[in-house]
Amino acid sequence: MKRKPDVSKFHLSKDPDDFLNGAIADKAEKKQSKVEVKKTETQQKIFRLPVDVINALKLHVAHQQVETGQKISETKIVEKLLREYLKL
Repeated sequence: MKRKPDVSKFHLSKDPDDFLNGAIADKAEKKQSKVEVKKTETQQKIFRLPVDVINALKLHVAHQQVETGQKISETKIVEKLLREYLKL
């Protein structure tokens, strides 16, 4: 016969009974985590670029993702370069 597992090592960050009492802790966390994000208007443009430029861009994005450990898109890289070039 198996015995019950030892659950004394598990500590919950929230009280499970809070859910039944209106989830006050969850509401407080949601209010704190809301950060106002300023969105800029965007518009889609399609450019035809040489294959070597496209491959270099893809390779650069892959290297940046490996170095930083974050997802970086080709669009962000192109936007950054255009802003630097146009001094925006």
